[in-house]
Amino acid sequence: PLAERIVTTSPDVTVSTNLGGWVNRRGLFHRSTSTQHDLFSEGEVNSLRQWQSSPKGQHLELGIAENNLFILLAAAGLSHSLFGERLLPIGTLYDPFIDRGLDALNYACYQDARFILVATPSGISLAPEGGAHQSSATPLLGMAKPGLSAFEPAYADELAVILRWSFEHLQAEEKTLEPGDLLGDQRGGSVYLRLSTRRIDQRERPLDTGLADQIIEGGYWLCPPADGASLVIAYMGVMAPQALEAHKAMTAHEPGAGLLAVTSADRLHRGWLAAQRARQVGERETTAAIERLLEPLAGNARLVTVSDSHPAVLSWLGAVRGQRVNALGVEQFGQSGTLSELYET
Repeated sequence: PLAERIVTTSPDVTVSTNLGGWVNRRGLFHRSTSTQHDLFSEGEVNSLRQWQSSPKGQHLELGIAENNLFILLAAAGLSHSLFGERLLPIGTLYDPFIDRGLDALNYACYQDARFILVATPSGISLAPEGGAHQSSATPLLGMAKPGLSAFEPAYADELAVILRWSFEHLQAEEKTLEPGDLLGDQRGGSVYLRLSTRRIDQRERPLDTGLADQIIEGGYWLCPPADGASLVIAYMGVMAPQALEAHKAMTAHEPGAGLLAVTSADRLHRGWLAAQRARQVGERETTAAIERLLEPLAGNARLVTVSDSHPAVLSWLGAVRGQRVNALGVEQFGQSGTLSELYET
């Protein structure tokens, strides 16, 4: 079973990234067969955490050590080539602390190690904790790192689709790519999920194959534009509620305006660059996902982009068809405050 191959680890207290339930079921890894002392159970203290340590445990505790996290993910992510048995490593940490282990992350990707990096909380949406626990540049790192596919979904159903794809992507090993595979997915790679602990209302909707494919490609129309629309909001991740609210207000004056959900700026951007290269060598019919998405818009349409990260993450969208962009995002260190205060600032 898939779960038997999953190994989790976290350079924190484990529960801060919501791994407590998993550890209850799968246990802590410890080399010794003798049970470690559990002060809670020995003291008959009620606790939601019933953690047992054994050599069969599937969660490895690290302490506050992000560099060790990426070294461990690299080692576990190479188990198939080193020992002939594949593991599916998942590492969780606060998004801003990715910066602490960048050298080890770089070498992990360079060696083609396979792992899932789950970064949560992220952005300034972790409003009360202040700038030391907030992040803005990490999506740019995800876009720039070869061998690492970066996603930032807003909704749980999007995340479910991405996780299913991710477990397959970790195991892909094809050497020869099929025509039209602009993203090189058949080679496989690692995955970076930038998530949030902010609670947002979920959408009740059927997810057909077409929508699932678009989520993996990097984006889809949450509210499709009319043909020739002159105004669009493109949002990423946890900014969905604000984008929906703004779109609702905007359609009173621009009824055909669209709302574009970006699930992966990284994959939209890579696909666009790959399509341009393909056309330059004679494959003139090749089009990228983002080109197809923006095709219905008027040539002089204005794009408003918003993300809980640096504006550069989405500002390139205007270059796809030569359209004007108002890029909104985070350009300064965050502060402690309410969501509305920080978003306005």
